Amino acid sequence: MKTVQQSFPVPPEVLWNALPAGVAAVGGQGPYYEPHRGFVSFRTGMSLLSWGQEITATVAPSGGGSTLTVQTNLKFGLYDWGEGKRVAHRFSAAVAFSAGTAALA
Repeated sequence: MKTVQQSFPVPPEVLWNALPAGVAAVGGQGPYYEPHRGFVSFRTGMSLLSWGQEITATVAPSGGGSTLTVQTNLKFGLYDWGEGKRVAHRFSAAVAFSAGTAALA
């Protein structure tokens, strides 16, 4: 399991509305949005190099903005060779771009 967490200077609603862009950017399938708990879960497809990932992204309020936490789990296998982290960063970047902001350092 890989976890990537980033803070953004925008309200949680702005990030929440940008989550579909992240799902599309990583080729997410079957997204399930839970607005009351502030998360989306989906999976990526298999390819010649990957069994795919199961991903959960959570948006939560934080001081002066919001926090996006992306967790990835390999569908099958023991080691993902960094794929989970790459997918999480690609997802976060797409959400930030769609929200018109950048992550705080």
